[in-house]
Amino acid sequence: MELGMRVLRVHSLPVLYVKNLLMKGIGMATLPWFFKRAYKIYLKDEKFDWIIMPTPPITLIDVVKYIKKRSGAKLYMVLRDIHPQSSASLGEIRYQWMVNYLYRRSDLGYRLSDIVGCMSPANIKFIQQEHKIPNSTRCTVLYNWTNFQPYKTEDSSELRKKYHLEGKFLVLFGGNLGLGQCVENIADLAAHYLNNDNVRFVIIGKGVKKDALQDMAKEQDLTNMIFLDFMPREDYLRFVKSADLGLISIHGNNAAPTCPSKALSYMSLKIPILALINKNNDYGQILADKAKAGFWAVASDKERVYNLFDMIYSDAQLRKNMGENGYNFLCENLTTDKVYAEMIKQMSE
Repeated sequence: MELGMRVLRVHSLPVLYVKNLLMKGIGMATLPWFFKRAYKIYLKDEKFDWIIMPTPPITLIDVVKYIKKRSGAKLYMVLRDIHPQSSASLGEIRYQWMVNYLYRRSDLGYRLSDIVGCMSPANIKFIQQEHKIPNSTRCTVLYNWTNFQPYKTEDSSELRKKYHLEGKFLVLFGGNLGLGQCVENIADLAAHYLNNDNVRFVIIGKGVKKDALQDMAKEQDLTNMIFLDFMPREDYLRFVKSADLGLISIHGNNAAPTCPSKALSYMSLKIPILALINKNNDYGQILADKAKAGFWAVASDKERVYNLFDMIYSDAQLRKNMGENGYNFLCENLTTDKVYAEMIKQMSE
């Protein structure tokens, strides 16, 4: 029991942070076997009203179909990554037969769903154009969320001193460094501001492209980039809190609109955001128009990227206002309680 709920954890082959695409594919392909086996052993006599399934992995859709048939449950699909379009457009899936297979699996998922909760209106438009969504499936906006706990401000001067960052303008990129993040955007920005001794780019996280980003920094002698690995959570939170700007980078080749989850941690700690995004992505409007928490630019528009960075860098009051706006938007729309209430409302309807 966890928090009053029965929880079944299923062991499987590794699927996260796997650099070998073949091994990752095998891990994803075998997930249904592990989950269906666990269901038959532990849950076969249970009745369910709703199944809540995030994407990916769409390879589990046969398990969902099986449980729906046995229990009569409805399916709420929480759309967080649009596959296989995202992976295929980034070159993660090299074989067309695999793209076609995964496309059919996602089609089945949409047909089985009673509700699809999408992160933005552009997400809804995209899947409706790409797939034949049945009339029985309701597509609705469901923002990403965080289990938000207000963080008490603590002095970070000692932490900055430890990493020789006293008095510097600290640009933070925290989280996954994968194909979808386009680490070249980060390196390009650091290279542009290399001669500004007041600016430092701090990278905290891991992923399959972290080594590539470190190689770029070494080859271009980007001495304004600092890479940090593990640190105690309290130190990490103090570090994030002390940042002046949170950076988001989305690969320009990504065919699907996406709303990066790392923005939630920036908002929760009142950090203004600069988002470098792909075309046809409405995340920029959500960030700038609804939340008023930062600026956005298509990553390939370098002049706009540099101009927006300069605006944020040169205006401390603007940074403070954006940080407060993002924090307020998160509290009003993106907490677990808010999204839970919205999901229950949608299910009831």
